[in-house]
Amino acid sequence: MSTLLRDVIDIPERTGADDYVLRLTDSTDDDAHIRSTLGAYVLTDSLRENFLAALDLVANAIDNNTSRAAFLTGSFGSGKSHFMAVLYALLGNHAAARTAQYTALTGHYDQVLAGKKVLRLTYHLLGANSLEEAILRGYLQQIARLHPDAPLPAVHVTDTLLRDAENLRARIGDTAFLDGLGGEGTGDDAWGGLLGGSGWDLDRYDAARQAPAEDPRRAELVSALVRSYFGHFVEQAEYLDLDRGLVAITEHAKSLGYDATVLFLDELVLWLAFSVRDNAFFARESQKITKLVESSGTQRPIPLISFVSRQMDLRKWFADAGASGAEQEALDRAFHYQKERFREIALGDDNLAEVAHARLLRPRDDEAEAVLTEAFRSVSRTPDVWDVLRDSMNTSDEHGGASEREFQLTYPFSPALVATLRNLSSVMQRERTALKVMQRMLVDRRDTLTTADLIPVGDAFDYIVEGNTPIDSHAGTMFTAASELYRGKLLPLLLRSHNLTEEQLATTTESDLQGFRAHERIAKTLLLSAVAPKVPALREITAKRLAALNHGSIKSRLRGGEARVVLGVVREWTKDVPEISVSEGADPIIRVQLADVDYQSVLERVRGEDNPGRRRVLIRTLVHRALGVATNQDDLAGGASRTIVWRGSRREVDVVFGNVRDASSLPEQNFDNRPGTWRLVVDYPFDEQNFSAADDIARIDRLLAGGDRHTIVWLPRFFSETAMNDLALLVKLDWLFTGSGDRWQENSDHLSASDRAQARGILENLYRGTLAAFERLLEQAYGIEAIDPKRFVDDPGHTEVLVSLSKDFSPKLPAANTLEVAFGKVIDQAFTALYPSHPQYPAPDEEVTVRQYEIVRDYVEKAATDPNGRVPTLPGPDRKAVQRIAGPLKVGKATEDHYLFGEDTFAFWAGELDRAAAEHDPVTVGALQRRIDALSPAWGLRPDARDLVVAAWALLRKRAWFEAGSPVTPPKLGALRENIELRAEQLPEQQAWDTARRHATDLFGYTMPRTYLTGANVAEFAQTVRAKAGDKLTDLRGLIERLDAAHTVLALDAAEADRLSAARELVAFLDALTSTGGNVALIDMLAGTKLVVAPPTAGQLRAEAGRDMTALRTFQWKLLDTVVAGADQPGARGDAARVILKNLREVIVTPGRSLYDELSRAENRVVDWVVGGQRKPDPVKPPTDDGEDETVVVNPDKVTLRNLGDLDDLTEELRKAIEQDGSRVRVKWWIE
Repeated sequence: MSTLLRDVIDIPERTGADDYVLRLTDSTDDDAHIRSTLGAYVLTDSLRENFLAALDLVANAIDNNTSRAAFLTGSFGSGKSHFMAVLYALLGNHAAARTAQYTALTGHYDQVLAGKKVLRLTYHLLGANSLEEAILRGYLQQIARLHPDAPLPAVHVTDTLLRDAENLRARIGDTAFLDGLGGEGTGDDAWGGLLGGSGWDLDRYDAARQAPAEDPRRAELVSALVRSYFGHFVEQAEYLDLDRGLVAITEHAKSLGYDATVLFLDELVLWLAFSVRDNAFFARESQKITKLVESSGTQRPIPLISFVSRQMDLRKWFADAGASGAEQEALDRAFHYQKERFREIALGDDNLAEVAHARLLRPRDDEAEAVLTEAFRSVSRTPDVWDVLRDSMNTSDEHGGASEREFQLTYPFSPALVATLRNLSSVMQRERTALKVMQRMLVDRRDTLTTADLIPVGDAFDYIVEGNTPIDSHAGTMFTAASELYRGKLLPLLLRSHNLTEEQLATTTESDLQGFRAHERIAKTLLLSAVAPKVPALREITAKRLAALNHGSIKSRLRGGEARVVLGVVREWTKDVPEISVSEGADPIIRVQLADVDYQSVLERVRGEDNPGRRRVLIRTLVHRALGVATNQDDLAGGASRTIVWRGSRREVDVVFGNVRDASSLPEQNFDNRPGTWRLVVDYPFDEQNFSAADDIARIDRLLAGGDRHTIVWLPRFFSETAMNDLALLVKLDWLFTGSGDRWQENSDHLSASDRAQARGILENLYRGTLAAFERLLEQAYGIEAIDPKRFVDDPGHTEVLVSLSKDFSPKLPAANTLEVAFGKVIDQAFTALYPSHPQYPAPDEEVTVRQYEIVRDYVEKAATDPNGRVPTLPGPDRKAVQRIAGPLKVGKATEDHYLFGEDTFAFWAGELDRAAAEHDPVTVGALQRRIDALSPAWGLRPDARDLVVAAWALLRKRAWFEAGSPVTPPKLGALRENIELRAEQLPEQQAWDTARRHATDLFGYTMPRTYLTGANVAEFAQTVRAKAGDKLTDLRGLIERLDAAHTVLALDAAEADRLSAARELVAFLDALTSTGGNVALIDMLAGTKLVVAPPTAGQLRAEAGRDMTALRTFQWKLLDTVVAGADQPGARGDAARVILKNLREVIVTPGRSLYDELSRAENRVVDWVVGGQRKPDPVKPPTDDGEDETVVVNPDKVTLRNLGDLDDLTEELRKAIEQDGSRVRVKWWIE
């Protein structure tokens, strides 16, 4: 059994109002109090630096004879009063400070302040009427105690009056003065008798004059003087203004031998804050603080050093009080002025761990420390828990989380809990400082808290929020809202869910309340996250963190399942508490919106939008969404189609919604499935009164009697009244936030703008939470989750939620975590029952595409033409497709890197389709397709898969594809036409096939796209070659006729390999090809052809026959007669004519040269030659060079060069001219 914590640390039986609260004036009023304060103080490293800064501030002020001031900043409980009490002792060089703990500080004091006499004055400002009254009266009181024999300084306005009276007495004498003091005060003056009238003597006068300002005797004297001598003076017991008063007290302190005056002004800023609603007072007094540093009048003889405790920013408080913009601006200027003149000494909350350990959690002895250390080691170090407890979430440069040592110092309080207290301490009341709250939590659990118990963060809620009235107005609003949300909604919800009452909470043992307490802590931690959003561990809080912050409270059957438990609990709350929202995602963020707004009034306005029709539409939409069905794609029978991939093939399922028992809602035809599909009919989880699931089942029995259908009926369990209320709420919210028009604006216009925004946020949270909860409720209704008995009707007769209208199929409700998964598994069952033999491809949810089937078809074709029926597969998509499809479809076999196809690897389909072929003549594609579709057990192949089987059989059996009597290219898979015939085809030898295809490319420009030696390819190739062989014969015969004529004109004899002979031979060969009937004979002839010219040359001759024939027909043969005659002439013209004729003969005879282009050039030369002989141009004088005589050139030739052939001809003519007569040749050329 664990040790009680009270046995290892001191936990008092009760807490006191003043525990851990120090009043500065009381802690420094005598030696005993100072020693007690110093002895209890925890001096941390950061506090040590703060004290050194304060000592330096005082020393600097003395050295420079300048007033200084510092704000001691920190939240409530940060130890500002304790700090000033210790500083008070240090500046007084108190003997109790000369201990080891304070050595560093007293040593520094000796360095900078030794021998200096400092007047230390403490002030507690709460209750003062003005800063002057507080400081000057406090000075008088403390000086009277410190120096009872010393005269007091004149710090009242009446002191001046009394000095004037003394001057008057000295001038007129005692008798006259005293007579005058009571002179007019005869019986006619009632006030004179009351105040003593003429009873003034010298003793009474002196006693009254020397009395304190508040003394009644002094008041009587002032009244007498005003009445007798100083009628204009009406003030009594008023202090000097702060400027003059501070000069007066520093003069007085100097007269007493002091080097400086130090004011410890405790609660000054808090005093101002409490008066924030009095704008005038607040503005007047807050600006006086600057006078502590600066004097607008007489120079102070010794420096005045002020230490002012500050808990908050006064500008914020002034703004919260409703000050005008001008007032705030003025105060801003004053505070800015102040800020530049006041040093800031920040007493950070990071000291809390060490202070709490020293003052609250220190073990009693070494044995107790060992027990606590062992308990601390047992805290889970799982990162999801440990990092949260150490406040190491959302770390930044300013926040790095707590170390393990810091955690151990505050155990059993986690750093996350301490950070929460520290963050809120600035707004909590002073009696609820972090240290005080920690003490109260220990005291309240003194009798039950063990060393093994880590205090949950949720337990702090009651101490921080419940019953607390923060001094910060915004925090006050948040605290109130949090408390009201807990009391008004969360607590009743918790009590209902645990079947408890508030009275039972007080009487039930804690062991029986563990479940309630766990949920209560979750709720309270969520509320703390809303009031303390700056705490890193509470910011953007998640279920994991909620579980970790309350480590040990949340129980789960599965290890690490606490977060799931928390998330489930919170999501359940969102249905009743719209202020709580849960985001999307695997680790959703949980938020609480605190507000006080009447959002229910908006729901009241849209109450009429909830009706049976909208309920059915919403249920249908939600179920469609859950099933992955597009609601807007209904067919004429109300069915929404959903495409799925089953065993790699694309299938369709129609989903129909309606009331199964009601024939008007679902006519009988709505239960009929489309061919090749399944239909899912989904009923609603509610019905009109007096109807139950038995009525739906009776309708199903009648439908079964009427015939077999591939239809499944999904009969959900019926909602209870509670669930129907949830549905009604969801319908209203869904209508409000969806659809057209500004429905929100129309139904919330009665709220103010700010309330409307808050109400919308809350109702949107409610919508999201209710929707999420209802989606889970639908999963229960349709059978994939265990039902909540409170939300469903108890119907013993409703045992099955899935019923089939096919006698061959009995669906089973599968295990699934969503409706969509369940839907997919049910449909898998259905199609498996319908097509049990369908191939089971790997990755069944990934569709096998037509492209992948085509890849396999290519490999079938390759392997079918390979002697061994075995071909390698390419890595990547090819190999993946072959390995995925071939085996399951029984179309060949795929190994690791090869594909095999033949009688053995295609045996199943070969046998089935051979039998089908034997029954049909001719064999058609349709006959084979029908045979495949009729197999039993059914395969249910999609068209592309079925066509692959047909194509593979055709390849194995060397079948050619014919349509309408002509060979056709095998169509794409999935598009095979039923009327296509598959004819047996004789095949040529492989070598003849390859040579024939090459010759077809050379002769006809035709390249067979599919090169494998198959029946289909042979038939297609032969048909194409026949067509191409005949389509140029007419042109070739015309070409031969024109070539014959050219031979006659040019006196040419036919040669074996000239153009004419080649054309004649090619015509004879093409005639033979076109007349050859057998495809193999045609291929053999084409492969064995031996023409007088090479096949490419013959192909060119065939391709250009029409153009060449036209060129020969249009040539200027009549002009050529002139050239022929001119060839017999001597000289240059005769030579030119001979060259023209020679070139023309070569063009006509030589195959392979472009006859059309050559004839065009030759014709140009003939025309130029003829024209050149008919004109005599003027002699041309070419330029001379080297001083030679100019030579006259007669009839120069003008030649146009169109291509490189023309250039060759010109070069040849020039060479011959030079060789024959040695003439000089000049060439002039240009580029156009």
